[in-house]
Amino acid sequence: METKPGPVGESGPVTEPRRPNRSSTRAAAKKAARASKKRVAQRSGSSSRVAARVASKDAPKGGPAPQSIADDPLGAPLTELPKLGAARAKKLADAGIATARDLLLTLPRRVVVYPEVVSATDARRSVGEEVRVEGMLESLELVRFGGKRSRLRASLRDASGVVDCTWFNQPWLGKAWKKGERYTAFGVVRETKAGIVIDAPRLAVRLPDAGTVEPQYVSPPGVSDAALRGLCLAAVERWGGLLVESLPPEILSRLDLPDLTTAVRYAHDPPSAGAFEAARRRIAFEPLLTVQARLARQNAGQITGRARPAPVDAKLDTELRAHFPYPFTGGQDEVVAELRRDLERKIPMRRLLQGDVGTGKTAMAAYAAMAVVESGGQVAFMAPTELLAEQHHYGLRDQLKNAGIECALLTGSTPKDERRWQLERLAKGDLHVLFGTHALFSADVIFPNLDLIVIDEQHRFGVAQRSALAEKGRDAHLLLLTATPIPRTLALTLYGDLEVSILREAPPGRGSISTRWVQGQKKRSMAKWVGEQLADGCQVYWVLPRIGESETSTGPGAAERFETLSADARLSVAGVELVHGKVPAEERAFRLDRFRRGDIGLLVATTVIEVGVDVPGATIIVIEDAHRLGLAQLHQLRGRVGRGSGDSWCFLMGDKSATERFELLEKSRDGFLLAEEDLRKRGMGDLAGLRQSGANREGLIDPERDLDLVLAARDATRADPALAANYARESGPRLVP
Repeated sequence: METKPGPVGESGPVTEPRRPNRSSTRAAAKKAARASKKRVAQRSGSSSRVAARVASKDAPKGGPAPQSIADDPLGAPLTELPKLGAARAKKLADAGIATARDLLLTLPRRVVVYPEVVSATDARRSVGEEVRVEGMLESLELVRFGGKRSRLRASLRDASGVVDCTWFNQPWLGKAWKKGERYTAFGVVRETKAGIVIDAPRLAVRLPDAGTVEPQYVSPPGVSDAALRGLCLAAVERWGGLLVESLPPEILSRLDLPDLTTAVRYAHDPPSAGAFEAARRRIAFEPLLTVQARLARQNAGQITGRARPAPVDAKLDTELRAHFPYPFTGGQDEVVAELRRDLERKIPMRRLLQGDVGTGKTAMAAYAAMAVVESGGQVAFMAPTELLAEQHHYGLRDQLKNAGIECALLTGSTPKDERRWQLERLAKGDLHVLFGTHALFSADVIFPNLDLIVIDEQHRFGVAQRSALAEKGRDAHLLLLTATPIPRTLALTLYGDLEVSILREAPPGRGSISTRWVQGQKKRSMAKWVGEQLADGCQVYWVLPRIGESETSTGPGAAERFETLSADARLSVAGVELVHGKVPAEERAFRLDRFRRGDIGLLVATTVIEVGVDVPGATIIVIEDAHRLGLAQLHQLRGRVGRGSGDSWCFLMGDKSATERFELLEKSRDGFLLAEEDLRKRGMGDLAGLRQSGANREGLIDPERDLDLVLAARDATRADPALAANYARESGPRLVP
């Protein structure tokens, strides 16, 4: 099969680049190094939560001095609670719950409304649903697999039949149960390798009555859900009355929110599901106000900037475009126009470029990088994983070299000697574009002329991390890329410090992608069909969600599937390789490079290839156990094919619990539509980097469901400077007088 090169990594016509002198002296490099180390030391000192409370010099300018424990009762240690010893307090502190305030604001991940009892037979028909079953404990079996691995199986019988319950690696649970006694089980029905079971249910002689509302938490290791709830209730009784509402009554009334004291009480002891939801929204409003207030403060500081302009006139635009192997799409032309407007100003660019899989976001980043280097600047190009950083470097290095631009790759796996040499070149100004991972944050990574920062898969980085990299330059331009599309209104709101650009159409010359949900006999004959395609010269991905086999799964892991497929003569003749996160970086790069070159036809992998792998010759992807992956993740994996001119196929193998997800993927390739659906069903999980900064608890904020809160937080902080100043403080708003 003929392999056509993709949109990046192929050289265009070579033109003589115009470049000013970019060398700098060793003295300037040493001065920059000292300045960088000083900034790192300052960041390290201010990042300590304890230091922020006791060192007044760390308080934001104009803000009140930090409080002592005597002035702030909500800063009291948890050991003041009765029956809470130092050992458990340490376990909580390790999970970020160290003070009374932390415990009060540790929200349940959800509330359970106990359902009515159903029969064992009906329960077995309810895969994916929560059920409640009552019956006699007919059998109890514990199987040990070696080490600490075990499976406990209990069978409950009622008048309709038997339903099994399973627990993994919790052998002690069965010691409290007796065969022949009646029990009630409450949990989610799953289809596993061992059959249909209630997975890790709550099993007791008596459970709360139907209709009872009960909070469920994400408990730290060594602390049970029940114990954490008890501690939260004790904290409400002891310290809940010290909470003071900081929001005006009109805001609470307009949003139908309870005051903070009521919200915290109803979060831990809700009288109804509706009361819990109102409480969750009020507490979720706190970090939203903090984010919007800090964005407003940051934007206010950008009214005047000191960024070095990188103007692109018509002649230079033509020269830059000549380095790409295809003409830009209409959407890319619009983005280029926006980039040119941003780069010619002294106010630093702050732009989020979101685009569906395969729409050419990397090409836009390369255009901006070449423009900045042409004006004498340096570029930091950061990705969240080594695989993605390697892909960007691999795909763009020839293109940049043909433009006269020196680039390199820096990750945690870079050998010491090579790292030292690259950093010397960088500090001298001889290295113009540095690709890398979190390694770019290191104090010894010195950019004398950092004018542009590109961050791919930006949603995996927090606001603080972006700022840390930006501090390596003076008002550097910032371009963020994401292949996880979100609605434009939501993007403008969540990333209020950014302008937003959108790419929807793929570059010309791309083939079609067809998606099919494979079931029954077709599923069993998939390996045979893949062998036939490999014989015709196709290249194939075979993806599984995990590396090893799991007792809770209906299928093998990637390692076992690799062994099975390698043993098949029809497949092995084409060459089979295995890639996953535990393969050493150098070996992984070698195996991927063999696949890119076409030396092997079949790549068995985990979801590590979700981003960062661009092989135009790959036209088939098989995703096994696809029901264990989310809609957006499946769409990202599907984007590994369809990058060349040939038509491609994506095959989903998974159980019926994901029917709606699979059918939607079969019907649509629109990543924006799929992302909105995934957002509606699963929630974003993080908001503007709040998880990285510790402000977003698990499941606290749903950006779509809480869009009115996000908008209200933005409007409130803009309308009330005093409120914004309170929430913009690093320590957050005071919750006591």
